Formats: sequence, structure tokens, C-alpha cells
Amino acid sequence: MEEERSDICSRIIQKVLYPFSRIYGFVVKTRIFFYKKGILRCVRLPVPVFSVGNITVGGTGKTPVVEHIARYLRAKGKRVAILSRGYAANIRQETNFPDKNICNDEYLLFKENIPDVPHLLNKSRVKGGREAIKRFQAECLVLDDGFQHLRLARDLNIVIVDALNPFGHEQIIPRGMLREPLEGLKRANMILLSHVDQCSRDKITVITNRLRKITGGVPVIETVHKPICLESAKDATKLDIHCLRGKRVFVFCAIGNPVSFRKSIEGLGAEIAGIRVFPDHHVYTLSELQGLNAEAQSMKPDAIVITQKDRVKIGNNLSIWDFPVWTLKIEICVVNGREIFENKINAILN
Repeated sequence: MEEERSDICSRIIQKVLYPFSRIYGFVVKTRIFFYKKGILRCVRLPVPVFSVGNITVGGTGKTPVVEHIARYLRAKGKRVAILSRGYAANIRQETNFPDKNICNDEYLLFKENIPDVPHLLNKSRVKGGREAIKRFQAECLVLDDGFQHLRLARDLNIVIVDALNPFGHEQIIPRGMLREPLEGLKRANMILLSHVDQCSRDKITVITNRLRKITGGVPVIETVHKPICLESAKDATKLDIHCLRGKRVFVFCAIGNPVSFRKSIEGLGAEIAGIRVFPDHHVYTLSELQGLNAEAQSMKPDAIVITQKDRVKIGNNLSIWDFPVWTLKIEICVVNGREIFENKINAILN
């Protein structure tokens, strides 16, 4: 009976949201059409631009991919900068550098992991790109969350598709999770299929075949988000990642894909005693952190496990915890199609 009521409510909500999705979809398609016909003009900068984005809302694993590409370009001896709009950040008007009061998880994450790569936050990615070239002599730019940002021309359009929910329930937001119709994938030069280790091989094959059909044969590169390190949040002491096996842990996170994070922890052999999920980019208050500690106390876990993204937002509020707080660091790993992936990037550089 309860399931039947839930199903009825879901159908009603879907019908209510349908016209809003149609309106949003029309606006998006019109904007894309205007750029395609040159009514709205894109700007080309004098250096290669590598765009990383997605076609759905939510966490596809974009941040580790941006970091991976930036590292790859640096290893090639290139001066690289990352351009972001700066979501969830208190950015001064059209500024490129956040002040000390800004709390942007991705900015803090890049600053910690790739401190030698400038990360510019600017509502205008064109202005941010020009500033990167002028101020840092950037030789190439990585455009973070750039697939729908059509004003800045790019040399390589990389789209990340999450294997756990590749097609956003087949509906445009707010009815579904698609930012634009699936046909928009035709603009991609390469698709990174993420979290392939968390799906069956048959499902991966079905997804890949459909993506190739939609895009006309664009390469689909398979990736996983691999746990690489476990650290003490208090002093960054490295821990053996296998020490999670058999441990009861309490988990909280404010990321786009908490399901994947949970599976990663369980995949390392930990038992999740409890989990609290906050919206992506959520900024924790002290009272919320104290509440999480109290919640953990009721479960008596061996430790609390969080993402690196959450750890940089907690900052110095580490004395409130009654349990060890461990940070699980994750990086992107190409498991199928590495040569194609690197050749695409190298072709632009050459």
C-alpha cells in the first residue's frame, strides 16, 4: 500500500515537472542553435583549451578528471591553468582570485593536490583564460565543467558519463537529471565512462553501444575512481588503505555522487555503521559538525571516513571529534582506452 502511494506521488510530481522540463529544454536547445549558427559567437584563445564537463547534474567524477588532465599536461612540460566558474563560492565581482573567506571545495582541493597549477575562478571563462595567459603565461587551459559553456571555444571536448546513471533518467531537469538533450553528446570529441567497476560488464557494453550510436562513434574511454590513500584528517599521516577492512565506520559527505563513495568504502571491506549525505558543495557549520559527532557517538564506530573534498571544508574544526577521522583520497584511473585518451591530448599539443 505504501509503495503504491509512493508511486502515485512520483507520477504526479513527474507530470507537474513536465512543462518546466520542456521550457528548460527549449531554452537550452535554442541557445545551442544560436551558437551553432553564429548568432551567438564563441571566443577562441591563442592556446589549446581542454574542456571537461558532463551532460547530467550530480557527481560524475569531474574533479579528479580535471586534476588528472592538468597533471598530464604539466608532465608534458606545459604551463597549465584551470578555469572554473566558481559554483558555491563567495566570489567578488568578476575576480579571478578568491579572498581568504571564500569556501569553494574544488578550489581548495586543487590548491592542495596540484599547487603548481593556477586555478582561476571567474564567471566569464573567457576573461579568466585571458588572465591566465597574461599573468601565468599559461600554454594550455583546462576548462572545468565546460560542456555547456559554449562561449569559450575548445580544442578537445571531453564529457564524463557516469555508468551508475548514464542518461539522467532520460529527462531534462527538473524532471530528470539531463542538463540538455542526449543529442548534445554529438559535440563531444571523447567520452569518459566513469565508475565502470561498479557495474556489470553487460551493462557497460549496453551503455557504450548506445553512446557510440548517439555520437556517431566517438571514443568511449573506461575509467574507475580508485582509492589510493587513507590519511588522518588531523595531521595527514598516511595509513594503510587496507586497514579499513573489518572496521565499523561512520560516513558523511557533501558530494555529487555519495553512492559511489559508499561503494568504494564497502569495496575496501569496511562496514558502514551510518551515513549522512549533504547536498553537493554544502558548507558545514560548526553546529552541524558537532551534530555529526554526536550521531557517530551513538553508533560507536572505529573511525569516521570522509572525502578529501569534505576534509578541506572542515578546515581546523578537528578537535570536536571523539573518533579518528580518516580521509579517503581517490584518483581517476583509465582502465580501457588509455592510448586513445593520451593520443587525443597529444594531438592537440602537437
